[in-house]
Amino acid sequence: MSFQASGSLFVPFFPLGGFSSLQSPILDVAAASLGAPARQVALAWLLQRSPNILIIAGTSSVEHLHENLKAATLQLPSETVAQLNEIAVVMKSQGS
Repeated sequence: MSFQASGSLFVPFFPLGGFSSLQSPILDVAAASLGAPARQVALAWLLQRSPNILIIAGTSSVEHLHENLKAATLQLPSETVAQLNEIAVVMKSQGS
């Protein structure tokens, strides 16, 4: 499903795997280096990939909601983005 507003196409999706969330040593290292939760870094990474992504992150608590919202302002260094982009390469090589 996609939505169009003001001539822009938006692609909403649930990116982090729901109850079996995305797990990657690459993500863990990036999160530790930034001092942020891994899910927050993953959301920030996806938001920085394209301005037309609408993430359906989900939450189970107010604290978790605040973590998700902070992802919108978390600026990832270009080196971190490059490292995180490797997750797809690793997953593809593993047949995921």
